[in-house]
Amino acid sequence: MASFLQWRKGFPGLLWSICQRESRIKVFTRWRDAGFDAPQLLKNAAFRKNAVMEQDYPLLVEFWDMIHAGRPAAVIFRLKHDDGRKPLILQGWPQPEQDVYSGFLKEAYLPGGYNSACYNAQLKMRLGDADYPVFTVDLENQTLYDANRAAQELFLGEEQAVRALVLDDVVPQSLMKGFSAAMEKAVERDAWSGKLLLGNGERGLFSAHVRLTLWGESGKEVVRVALVNVDAKPPKLEEDGALALCTEELRPALEKLHNLCEPEVDGLMLSHIQMGSGRVAVYGVGSAFNSLEWGTLHAYEGTIAQDIQRYSLSSLIVEDTLDSVKSIDWALFAPLGIRSYFAKPFYAEHGLHAVLILAAKRQRGFGADAEAMYADVAAAFGQLMLRWRSF
Repeated sequence: MASFLQWRKGFPGLLWSICQRESRIKVFTRWRDAGFDAPQLLKNAAFRKNAVMEQDYPLLVEFWDMIHAGRPAAVIFRLKHDDGRKPLILQGWPQPEQDVYSGFLKEAYLPGGYNSACYNAQLKMRLGDADYPVFTVDLENQTLYDANRAAQELFLGEEQAVRALVLDDVVPQSLMKGFSAAMEKAVERDAWSGKLLLGNGERGLFSAHVRLTLWGESGKEVVRVALVNVDAKPPKLEEDGALALCTEELRPALEKLHNLCEPEVDGLMLSHIQMGSGRVAVYGVGSAFNSLEWGTLHAYEGTIAQDIQRYSLSSLIVEDTLDSVKSIDWALFAPLGIRSYFAKPFYAEHGLHAVLILAAKRQRGFGADAEAMYADVAAAFGQLMLRWRSF
């Protein structure tokens, strides 16, 4: 053990682990001469986007997909600040029995440096070592580019060994408009998540929770399509404006709920899940959310709702947003000075409908007893959601 601690102390990079259900990262070493904020690169998706060279950024997106899928992964990438002179390697592996994903970040020592051959080899990660269906679409030609075995089997069945998958096998022309709109949003935002209808005449139509990611391959604009979860039958997708009919009644109702909370709760938020468009709308009351625009929209990707669905959680507590790897924590909560929160999901016939979020401006504002402590608030919130649904 002593020798391991000595080795860890002298490790020339970062050793880290992520508690997946809580999206919480822990860093075990200090990389003093990194030349950039290495811990922030692991925590903050917006920081990664600004720091990493554009053609390498999709590789990092793929790495995070592999974390969520519980797969070993490695990626080599370059940073803008040194014009890519010192490539970095990020490598990790799952520890399922502990719900932990561990890894390291350090300088990559490559014979001959980082060149196009290395980049092209990494593009093979595009489909990933995933047991869920993944395929890519060339936007310019509107054609299916490549697909993994799970996608072939899902859409073609026994034919998968006979011919290659084409776009018409995946999206009928009657649904192509919605599919294309989702791909355009992925181009705008680098990623899009939501429910889409897919299928063909032989397979039949079905809905799936889909994650679309832009791949900036040289000379091409490619979108990676990952079917993270396939539903047994098409859902009744909720209209985005389903709750907008009575928003004037919402603020006083949420303020009344906030008054039921302990004084230590600095804000209460409703996160309305709009799965059909891959967005969430947020409505906050209390001092913590005084500066938040009413009904602000965020991409579903990287939200509390996504983690709740991914791990089938009955509730979620984040002890410190500054140790989080969820993009919503860095885009929304941390800038408002919110350091911890308790989140409780609520469902309707179409699936996850809303999330109640209680926020505090201090670390560890909510303990393991939060669900019991705020049961009355949650129950009243659930009744409010039922009344809202009736409009």
